[in-house]
Amino acid sequence: MRNDTPPQEPPVGTVPTETTPASPPTKFSEYVRSLGPGIVVVVSWLGTGDFISASVSGSNFGYALIWTLLIAILSRYFIVSTMSRYQLCNSVGDETILDGYGRVWRGFPMYIGATTCVLGFIYVSFLLIAAGTALDHLFTGVVALGQWGTFLWAVPTMVAALWLASRRSGHYRALEIVAQITMGVLVISFLVALVGTGVDFGKLFGGLLFEMPPGEAGYITAASTAVGLIGAVGGSAANLLYPYLMHEKGWRGSGYRKLQRLDLRFGTLVMFGLVLAVWVVAAETLHGTGQGVSSADGLALMMEKAIGPAGPSIMWCAVFFTVFNNIVTQPRVFVRMFTESLHKSRPARAERIRAAHPSAELNHKELFLHDRLFWVIFTVIMTVPLVFSLPVMPGMVVLTLMGNSVNVLTVPAVIIGLIVMTTRRDLMPRSHVNKWWQTTILVLIGAVGLWATYELVLSIVNLGG
Repeated sequence: MRNDTPPQEPPVGTVPTETTPASPPTKFSEYVRSLGPGIVVVVSWLGTGDFISASVSGSNFGYALIWTLLIAILSRYFIVSTMSRYQLCNSVGDETILDGYGRVWRGFPMYIGATTCVLGFIYVSFLLIAAGTALDHLFTGVVALGQWGTFLWAVPTMVAALWLASRRSGHYRALEIVAQITMGVLVISFLVALVGTGVDFGKLFGGLLFEMPPGEAGYITAASTAVGLIGAVGGSAANLLYPYLMHEKGWRGSGYRKLQRLDLRFGTLVMFGLVLAVWVVAAETLHGTGQGVSSADGLALMMEKAIGPAGPSIMWCAVFFTVFNNIVTQPRVFVRMFTESLHKSRPARAERIRAAHPSAELNHKELFLHDRLFWVIFTVIMTVPLVFSLPVMPGMVVLTLMGNSVNVLTVPAVIIGLIVMTTRRDLMPRSHVNKWWQTTILVLIGAVGLWATYELVLSIVNLGG
């Protein structure tokens, strides 16, 4: 349904805020110094699930099917780049991607905001367990906490993450620092692992050229693996993080499009390299041995095979920093989206907040920081999931099923809304509206994502039955 309310915002290229951000860079050195959101969001995308998926594929198929990873990451790049193009280049003055979804259907922002808040709760529950488990393994030789180890280490993790994520000023810079530390740990960890295992470049090249696993089921396996990977990234709610990180960085208007593409390409390349490294290490250490990876413990075993006794500690360190970055990044953005959608649907609430702070020049995109509801929901999402780290709780399997169930609700909205808003000529200038091939790619990614959603619904129903 089209929202026919006439836009009141200024045209693209201007900034409808009280404070104009810095001008886009013009020199190579300025471009390099300006990079940031790409690394932050890539570390947020790289949960232990990505590492486990890559290691499972490497242990089961060796170097075959690496091309499915390449297609999946390129699909994510295309989806996120399209979101960024709308946010920076739309012709109606929308500052964030959520504003665009509101123009497709005014109920979209509230719907997406509410479902992503639920996802944020589930993600933090999962991530606190992973962080507590990682620290418990890292320090088990110093202090043995038994079955309470995961919970007791999850507590200081939650406190530190809550402190960083709740900063009113300097929040984005804190994210960049955490992401840079995490990226350094990951790069060093897997470079060391690759040195330990070596790389069969002949097989690697074949794996990138649509190599199939042997046997009659090879094509079926390749298709199902590709559908699963592309479907998981195409409609993922985590794709919405990047446009909001751009906004926090201060990138507004079409002048930042070149910098944004460079930033996202750099981050995507780093992500591909890291996940590929995990795949190769698994292929070299586990393929053909009958051993596989089904959890973070399996990743630690893989690293031990790759580089010896120090391997598990290096892996647990990498896991901790990765999940900690996720805890700091995701909930704040998800709750912000919900709060902003509430302000758009209830303008009187936004006006009351402005009236309560008459001495402050409040950017309408910063009102969420002064809304008590934001802080209540944010605090609940950051703290209550700690109970799932207790020994008596069901654990990661149940949380994963819950997350998959809620993600089913976000996939159609994210994909369909994006296709509509980027093909409408009343929202996008002629030079930035989708070309036919761009729409075709979006439709194909969306079709795969919706098919993967359908298969996921069936699997959840079957498990319930």
